[in-house]
Amino acid sequence: MNYRLTEGLSLCSAVALGMAISTGYPTGIVAAVGMPIACLMPASRKLAFRNTISYYLAGLWPMVSGAGHFTDSVPIAVLFWAGTAILLSAPWALAWTPKRGLYGLWRVILACIAGIVPPLGLVGFISPLTGAGYLFPGTGWAGLAATALLPGIILALPDSRSRICVRLALPAMVALAVGSHSLAPPEPRPPANWIAVSTHFGDVSRPSQGFTAAQSIQQTVAASSARVLIFPEAVVPRWSNATREFWRQTLAHCRAHGQILAIGAGLPRDTVGTTAAAEVDLVKQYDFAAAIRALQVDDGHPPPANPGPDPNASINADPFENTLLIQGAESSTFYQRVPVPIGMWQPFGKRGVPLRLNSPGVIRMDGQRAAVLICYEQVLIYPIVASMLQSPTVLIGISNMYWFADTPIPRYQESALRAWAKLFHIPYLVAENS
Repeated sequence: MNYRLTEGLSLCSAVALGMAISTGYPTGIVAAVGMPIACLMPASRKLAFRNTISYYLAGLWPMVSGAGHFTDSVPIAVLFWAGTAILLSAPWALAWTPKRGLYGLWRVILACIAGIVPPLGLVGFISPLTGAGYLFPGTGWAGLAATALLPGIILALPDSRSRICVRLALPAMVALAVGSHSLAPPEPRPPANWIAVSTHFGDVSRPSQGFTAAQSIQQTVAASSARVLIFPEAVVPRWSNATREFWRQTLAHCRAHGQILAIGAGLPRDTVGTTAAAEVDLVKQYDFAAAIRALQVDDGHPPPANPGPDPNASINADPFENTLLIQGAESSTFYQRVPVPIGMWQPFGKRGVPLRLNSPGVIRMDGQRAAVLICYEQVLIYPIVASMLQSPTVLIGISNMYWFADTPIPRYQESALRAWAKLFHIPYLVAENS
């Protein structure tokens, strides 16, 4: 085949795979498993880098719109998109080799690992390993390993020296895929009396909207007979002693009826480990009492909408923890491990949400071991792999999606979460705020 035609086809394949995974549909995520083939097949390292960056630019285009929440500058959003694509392409360019056979096999694995493990793993989007659960459901770590090996095996096919190994490995993987689909039991159901409540509160950082959201959540809890209720990320922008007082009756009701609330909440970092008195002093700016007084003055009607603070203010303000707060019949806190770089986690500043790579990936709740992925963590590989090493029994995803609801990102997050649940055959629940 003509050289230029071959290289052109490989480039088109890389772009097509990137566009496919950017849709967020499971079929696109599965198709992206072939990304290493399209990116490592070219005849030179330069062309391999061209194909790889084309894949990432095509697959990550929704980032341009999503990044607008963290910056008002379109050039900065485009720079973040292009910079991420360059960073993620580098391991694949380094992995390219003119040699085929087993050389390519282990290089594919190393490139995959480089995109998972921090620091690069902190922006390790649209990995070809995400589709493992759809290819090899219920196979766990074996399915993940098979997904990493499959592109390298296909690349090794033309090499006569490794043909015997390939002839044995490829049918074995086909058998694993067919067997896992035909023999795997149905997807497990969530634990009895557990529900995930998706909401449509929009921007709860606005004072009036945050108060309305808190009222709605408490009404939902009062009307529910579920034992565990899970609410989306950041539906309570800041949780303090003043907030707890506002929730006092609801929490007392939960304790009396054995209910557990899992609420996405911001926890001012200065209050972690402090006394109750010190906490009240530190979080006066988030006092719900002022909102209550405003309602009383206004005959019980919510205060009128106002422009409110800049959307970035709640993110870039005083240091806080992005958590899943367990209240009611049980009490504990799960901390987000990987916040959005720059937008939430500021490596060269003291504001925002801290990076907690060594924090537990599983929390005990109602006798279950729940692996929790908070929004951004759902598009990465590192947090889910770290959680699965701790043998969870249920997977929980909470998100606050109002700011990128017009992109395929929410669909991708849920498809990825379902893929991991299928791979490790555990139930999953999703709570989203839009």
